[in-house]
Amino acid sequence: MAIYIYKVKDETGRALYGVMDVPTKKDVKRRLVNTDLFYISAEPFHLNRLFRKGTDLQALTMFTHRLTSLVEAGIPILPAMNILWRQTEDKTMQLVICYLKLELEDGNRISDAMGNFPRIFPPVYRALIRVAEIGGALVQVLRKLTEYLEHQAQIVTRTKKALFYPLIVVAFSILVTIGMFTFVVPTFEKILLKLNIDLPLITQMIIKLSHLLRSWIFWASLAAGVLILIVFYRRFRYEPHFALIKDKFIYNFPHLGRIMFLISLSRFVRSLSVLLGAGIPIMESLDVAKSTSANQLIIANLDKIKRKIESGGSLYHSFKEVNVFPVMMIEMLGVGESSGMLVKVLEKLTKHFDEEIDYEINKFLTILEPFLIIVIGAVVLLTLLAVYMPIVTIWQGLTR
Repeated sequence: MAIYIYKVKDETGRALYGVMDVPTKKDVKRRLVNTDLFYISAEPFHLNRLFRKGTDLQALTMFTHRLTSLVEAGIPILPAMNILWRQTEDKTMQLVICYLKLELEDGNRISDAMGNFPRIFPPVYRALIRVAEIGGALVQVLRKLTEYLEHQAQIVTRTKKALFYPLIVVAFSILVTIGMFTFVVPTFEKILLKLNIDLPLITQMIIKLSHLLRSWIFWASLAAGVLILIVFYRRFRYEPHFALIKDKFIYNFPHLGRIMFLISLSRFVRSLSVLLGAGIPIMESLDVAKSTSANQLIIANLDKIKRKIESGGSLYHSFKEVNVFPVMMIEMLGVGESSGMLVKVLEKLTKHFDEEIDYEINKFLTILEPFLIIVIGAVVLLTLLAVYMPIVTIWQGLTR
């Protein structure tokens, strides 16, 4: 058998994409002839290419929300997948849903099939679906997953909010500075050179910097350096040692480091809450939840905590011996562990972290706005001083 990716259109003319496991292209067309779909084309396809595909969080959230509604309405999982395939707008999700349909038709578990798409279905997602398959509580699990994904989307929005304004202002200031050194400074340089006077040190530095920014060698070197950094980052970003160094550097960055750390911690706590609430054992929940934090500093310390728990330590004392997590979080975990209400305590912690993240973001933006204005103003003022100082000196000499 070979895998083919095919394109069809429904009665409304909307294009749909799917995968089919058949010997030849003719078999694809033959299987689709008795459906209400209009065959367009089919091409051989390697499953590894499909397994490497990814999609955005919004597409996964919509898929989960629609699947929850269909299953809640009493529609079996296989017909529900067929409905989802026709409703989904995202091409990648259409292919993934079609592959999941094939696996279900062959009698395989949907959680195992989802395991082939680690860039689409995160570990928490697959673990909860596996629990639902064993326990039969698919509707409840899908509801938890929908809430979890919506919260993840809020975290992404918060992160973009924290980074968007600074990046825009920094980019604008860089463009203004380059424009001044490329167009304004050269004009004054011609005038100053004709005057044949000794230029102040700051003026000489500004002129040399202007020459550098107008040199194609500088821009070629800068482009090559940026390209090398991008290739290096993509190559080593998943290496634990490199990721740990990067996350430690971000953690020590004023204000922004705390925001990024709290966001990662919030992801972990919510994931742990959802997993424990679904009945997954504590050790497995910790193992799955740590990967959702996407922070190697947190992951490295959670590995230490796991080893302490495996050695017989309690959750509270294991977290307390690690000096990374907030004191409030550790104490609340101790209360939840001793009272047997750990899941509820974790839910309260997620709400607390959400509020703290909002507070830290607003605080960061309040401090950042005047700071960036001062920096930009200082750059512009320094450039104008360097340009006008020789002219002022000449004018003072003439008046004397």
